[in-house]
Amino acid sequence: MSTRRGRCCVAGCNNPYNSLYLLPKSEPVKTKWINFVFEENVPSTLPKFVYVCSNHFTLDSFLNRAQYKAGFAKKLLLKDAAVPTVRDPAAHPEDSTSEQSQTRDVACQTDAKPLTKSAGTQLSMKTCHVRYRSSGVLRTDTFSDTDSLSPAAGLIFNTSTHIKWPSKRPRVELEEEDDEETLMDTSSVAAPEEQDYTFDPAETDTTLTETADMSAQASCSIHKTRKYIIYENCIMELFEVCPVCRRSCSVRSQSIGTFIRVEQLCKNCQYSRRWSSQPVLGSTPAGNLHISAAVYLCGASFCTFEKICSTMNLQLFKYDTFRRHSRLYVEPAIVHKWTHWQNETLDRLSERERVIVGGDMRADSPGHSAKFGSYTLMDLQTNSVVDIQLVQSNEVGGSCHMEKEGLERSLALLEARGVTLECIVTDRHPQIQKYLRERNINQFYDVGHIEKGITRKLENISKMKGCAKLRKWQRSIKNHIYWTASSSATGPERVAKWRSILNHVRNVHTHEDPHFPACLHPLKGSRDRNKWLVAGTQAFYKLEKVMTNTRILKDITKLSPHHQTSSLESFHSVILRFAPKNVVFPFLGLLCRLYLAALHYNENAGRAQATSSTGHPLFKVNFPKASKGQCTIKQVKTRPTFKYLDDLQDLIFEHVLVDPAPYMDAVLKIPTPPDLCAEYERPGEEEVISTLVSRFNHQLVGHQHICPDHLETHGEPSSPHRLESRHVPDGTGNPSASSRSARNL
Repeated sequence: MSTRRGRCCVAGCNNPYNSLYLLPKSEPVKTKWINFVFEENVPSTLPKFVYVCSNHFTLDSFLNRAQYKAGFAKKLLLKDAAVPTVRDPAAHPEDSTSEQSQTRDVACQTDAKPLTKSAGTQLSMKTCHVRYRSSGVLRTDTFSDTDSLSPAAGLIFNTSTHIKWPSKRPRVELEEEDDEETLMDTSSVAAPEEQDYTFDPAETDTTLTETADMSAQASCSIHKTRKYIIYENCIMELFEVCPVCRRSCSVRSQSIGTFIRVEQLCKNCQYSRRWSSQPVLGSTPAGNLHISAAVYLCGASFCTFEKICSTMNLQLFKYDTFRRHSRLYVEPAIVHKWTHWQNETLDRLSERERVIVGGDMRADSPGHSAKFGSYTLMDLQTNSVVDIQLVQSNEVGGSCHMEKEGLERSLALLEARGVTLECIVTDRHPQIQKYLRERNINQFYDVGHIEKGITRKLENISKMKGCAKLRKWQRSIKNHIYWTASSSATGPERVAKWRSILNHVRNVHTHEDPHFPACLHPLKGSRDRNKWLVAGTQAFYKLEKVMTNTRILKDITKLSPHHQTSSLESFHSVILRFAPKNVVFPFLGLLCRLYLAALHYNENAGRAQATSSTGHPLFKVNFPKASKGQCTIKQVKTRPTFKYLDDLQDLIFEHVLVDPAPYMDAVLKIPTPPDLCAEYERPGEEEVISTLVSRFNHQLVGHQHICPDHLETHGEPSSPHRLESRHVPDGTGNPSASSRSARNL
């Protein structure tokens, strides 16, 4: 059935704006159409063209009525078995185009239960209300979800007014009021004067492309809806011409970040509509909030993302808006997610009898000038992060005390939750050794830390004169360290195995020296006698001094035989993706990023080894820089998953955004230490500016006199330095130096 130009053949129907349909080809349906059109006076010879307009069909007779009402289709399509039954309709599906003055509000396709169905906008009129005066009378077509589909029910008509453009720029009452708004001037596109005023937009042969899962997309959550990049000129093409009279229209747009709203007004027929690119959640455009959440949750840098958007001229909100979204919605969701996961983990650990954990600290900068130290406690049996404690240096009197404080907090948490430890594996930090010894907690040392220290010393010794031969033995000595740690021997027997390496490098297999036990492997003959070390030489003396060090021999007995802290080192490398060391974060921001790193690690730590298409396991050959050309083999793991990101987004958009109060209360309970600069007296701005001097001519900025030679600034004596006085707020109202660096993420 196609739509043609002509008139409806039903008696009494003179509406020229309706879609017309020819008689169907199916004979049974065609007979019903003829009986309806001509009633009892069916002529013997039918006219060449018999038309029936859409006015005489019920609402459920059309295939694309919802798309047509939403403005996405220009003609109504009939079902194959549709039969006209409405003789004198009170309303019909095309009332929205039959009037010469009308308003369309394009409804959001992602609204779960919209109060009204209307063509066009993703925002309600109340949310994006523009203050303007109006005059005249306008009719708006709306219908609710409970409207009957029968022709008797019809549509609900409301009265409204014609839009008169305001003299001042309208203001959108949204959250980003401090953002710079972009408002386009009212523009009109010239249209030909010889337009057909009786043109029916429903008769245009335009096919609406529909995806198979359109209904599924409309019913899913807002943050799960697919999104696209739309160019501005492509949007404006949709509003240049009035869909009713085909005349040019006045169009104005307003944007806030990634959100844009377009208003169209036809001065000829007073047709108007409003379209918005995003739904609004409360007072926040959904797209703006989704970008803030995605950047934060992925551990990306907002500064980098801002540069990307600026390069491609993609509209984006300001950094202050990103910080507000993070503080109000994203960070409370992260804290809640981590707390919920940690409580479940601690409940499982409290039911186990044998719990072995590993602990280590990561500082936010190298050396002894670290501001933050994060202590991680990991369950080595399941390879999962159990607890993370963030310590600021001014809480404990210096960065060298942060590791002990972090361990104390973690052990106190485990004790409060009823977790009984069998042992803990750590490095050889002296404060940790003393604290655990006083608490009567069984402690083992990580083999990797001892191996790394010994290897570094032997590397330096091999560079000395007469010790180059020792370089060839470094790999054997490294393997000997791990072999000693993995043996079941304890006490003096383990020490004896440790000292046997000295006989190995001399190729001695007898007990000729009671201080050094015999090498345990069988004798191997070699023609090259130069590769063995000789007792009394400089190389052997240096090696003996390192391997028989008093502290080394004492710590050998406490090497962990099974579980090591290498998993903690892997977790620290994951932290670098979420909180790099070259960026300074505020306390709460760094803590949330540590939680994100832990959630990511716990979800992907147990990935299986990847296999090829034939089922063979995959490996990867690496050449680490520290190995000096020696290759290592590693397993290729399956691709990581990011289910925790989906859970966090569901939590943000479905719970935190609805009622943020309980989630914010949990964040406020986190003790936040004051900034490092809080203990110093902040000078006045004019005083600091007065000390700002040039490095070249020693002139004070803003003054004309020369700085005397004896005048000293806060730098070295007689070497004036330029001081920086610019501060950027970090979202909490504290203009600190760290907040300037925190803007990078």
